[in-house]
Amino acid sequence: MQTKSFPFSLPWDDARPTATSVAALNPAPLTSQHKLVAKNGHFHDATGRRVRFVGMSIGAAAAFPSKADAPKIAARLHKYGVNLVRLHHLDAQWATPNLFNSKGRYTKTTALDPQSLDLLEFFIAQLKKNGIYVDLNLHVSREWLPGDGFPAGKLPELGKVVAYFHPKALALQKQFATQILTHKNPYTGLPLAADPVLALVELNNEDSLVGSSGQAEALPTAIRKPLEDGWRAYLARKYGVTAALKKAWSGGSSLGQELLKRDAGAWITEMQEQTKLLVTSVSAAGQTNAPSGPVLQLIPQKIDTTNWHLQLHQTGLTLETGKTYTVSFVAKASAPRMLYVNTRLHQAPWSMVGLDTSVGLDTQWKRYTFTFVANGSVVPGHCRLSLMLGDSTEAVFLGEWSLRPGSGGTVLASGQSIERDNIALGQVSGSPAGVDYTHYLMTVEDTYCRMLKAAIAQTGCTAPVACSQASYGGIAGTYRESKLDWVDMHAYWQHPSFPGTAFDPNNYRIENTSMLSVSSGAGVLDGLAMHRVAGKPFTVSEYDHPAPSEYSTEMTPLIFAYAAWQDWDGVFLFAYETDRSDKITGFFDQQLHPAKLGFLPAAAALFLRGDLAPASLAITLTVPISKVPGLKGLGTDYAFWSLAQTRFVQGSLKNVPEKADAAAFLTHRASIRFESDPGPLALGVQNLLPAPLSVPGFVWDHKEQQVRVHAPASKALIGKLGGKATRVPGFTAEVAPSVRNFAVITLTAQDGKPTEESRALLLTALDKAENPGLTWNAERTFAADAWRSGPTQLEVPTATLQIATKQQNLTVWALDGTGERVNQVPATLENGTLTLAIGPEYQTLWYEIVAK
Repeated sequence: MQTKSFPFSLPWDDARPTATSVAALNPAPLTSQHKLVAKNGHFHDATGRRVRFVGMSIGAAAAFPSKADAPKIAARLHKYGVNLVRLHHLDAQWATPNLFNSKGRYTKTTALDPQSLDLLEFFIAQLKKNGIYVDLNLHVSREWLPGDGFPAGKLPELGKVVAYFHPKALALQKQFATQILTHKNPYTGLPLAADPVLALVELNNEDSLVGSSGQAEALPTAIRKPLEDGWRAYLARKYGVTAALKKAWSGGSSLGQELLKRDAGAWITEMQEQTKLLVTSVSAAGQTNAPSGPVLQLIPQKIDTTNWHLQLHQTGLTLETGKTYTVSFVAKASAPRMLYVNTRLHQAPWSMVGLDTSVGLDTQWKRYTFTFVANGSVVPGHCRLSLMLGDSTEAVFLGEWSLRPGSGGTVLASGQSIERDNIALGQVSGSPAGVDYTHYLMTVEDTYCRMLKAAIAQTGCTAPVACSQASYGGIAGTYRESKLDWVDMHAYWQHPSFPGTAFDPNNYRIENTSMLSVSSGAGVLDGLAMHRVAGKPFTVSEYDHPAPSEYSTEMTPLIFAYAAWQDWDGVFLFAYETDRSDKITGFFDQQLHPAKLGFLPAAAALFLRGDLAPASLAITLTVPISKVPGLKGLGTDYAFWSLAQTRFVQGSLKNVPEKADAAAFLTHRASIRFESDPGPLALGVQNLLPAPLSVPGFVWDHKEQQVRVHAPASKALIGKLGGKATRVPGFTAEVAPSVRNFAVITLTAQDGKPTEESRALLLTALDKAENPGLTWNAERTFAADAWRSGPTQLEVPTATLQIATKQQNLTVWALDGTGERVNQVPATLENGTLTLAIGPEYQTLWYEIVAK
């Protein structure tokens, strides 16, 4: 079956007021009446108007466009309905310019570069002029350097983990916040702290001390000392003397039968993409704190920096859902390094089943213990324990490995005590010691948030503040964010992996499937929904279906429709660059990708106007605050909803879910609520509307591999549409068979009226967009030359469409890449139905339907 493609590109500087413009959705310029506050679970401006966000992440060098380009970029964003820009990676070492050095890499970060600041502030002024707010990211990739007073030594990339606790890092972050928020912008006449253009502030990006505790263990001694001192003081305050600590830590259930084989030959290696791991048995006799029995020496001889490309497994394990298990081992390394440990299925879909953690190994033997609850799709006899080593060539030595049912106690290492003030950092785990350590790290994160938020308030800034993404730290991270002003998450559908160098555009792998092909659930969307906190605004500040996926077309209408259905407050696509090209330029390209940007006018209209009413049913998980450290320690990061112990149902609702499984997140608005009540985890279901919708506005049909969206002013058909007729009230698409039978078709009333009453409609239809000359491998997981040639080629569906209308005369126009009319499309209007045929002969993805 031959599919016709044709060139179609979107000009980088197009801001023409054509049929594809939705600029009128957002007021411009921003004034004092548009200053944002978070209240009653949403964002509102000073007039009381609810504000939703269609956002773009713009970061690194792209956040410092030239003064010639900045007005054009801002005007184009305004045209496409974007009303917020997330200023991201301003502090990136690898970017030229960055906020500390307009010429590139920096050696110290105590002062802002005047040239960079001038470009950034000019850009912010242009955004403000075009009705676009900003989300300021304070710490994303800032390195902690000797030039800033840090001792030399290997630190985590992008300044992570250390940001939360080191006094010097805290001081530098407070200083930076003060500098950037109080500097008077010469182009607006206001400091950012007082400017209504500042909508949101993020303290940190994708970072959690609780969620990355293993990295803390691997820090140089001088760097981790403040964290160790705090831990020892915490234990002294809680227990007073070592005897009390030992009594508390010895608790827990007794451990059951050993599930792992002690034979060194029971381990199997997994080596991907030319990596190589040498496994031998060695003796540790005579070494201090050495394990008894066999010791494995694991030498990564060839790596590619992707940790899961080198793994060691014990397979054939049987774990039971809801049952508690303890993993322990004694280990060291030839030099400090990370070791990643998890339990997962040993068959497709290879999902985690409870434990997913990391440890920081050093050159001394140490025991590591983790207690977790088995969860997810556990298959008896098909689970495994895995160690991942592919990100370092340092050797790992492993002994006394164990996996047993139960949650046994913890024994202090010889010579350690509260009185000697020398108890080492622990591990986040479900054991009594692990729960203590988890709670301690949570207090450190809380102190960080309060300290930085206070510094921001001292500048006069009242913008809502979040710390980092809620899933960073699992349920503990979600609780951290619940105490701030709004809650944020990130997600990517089938993020590329890189067998060689990270983000190598010529050596990557993608899974390249539609998110609608999943057999149940909502792909990555339910993982977002479960982290929303009741009573707080909720955003997704990074989202993408990365190129060169052949299914990127589904991304924009799907995420914004789901966000509307869940009643979220913003989605920010990742990322908008400043390239001038007629082709897709990379994995995360938004600004030149017709499949992503091309559906934004329709998606922005649906979301910003509130076309799609939220789900009438709501499901809420109530979590006692006192249980949060234990839940986090048990490894329930994406499974804590399944632990609900009781249900409360409003009235006589029918078909109430027995548990919060993936299906519930497609039919109910989801949120989590933290309470001081020490009762059980409780699952509550209620009806938020007087009566359920007669026709659900959002339907995910797993059998048909479709999502169908029905709202008075917006319609969308997404997924396997080929070879059949697909309907929502007032709109039918009969799509011809194609190579993949995949298409996305949206219908939008530009005037906001119901589509049957509208005098101006925008129709968008596309199969896929990709650059010409791609050479796919047999599995279609890698395409050579994906970014080399242009212009981008479109494949569009051939379809007959029927649109219900009350208009007497309608004309259909095919549009070009700016939304200008090119050719009239034949159509008939009989008995209140407009019928038209679309296809590749019209060389477009956009059609304007207007009353004469």
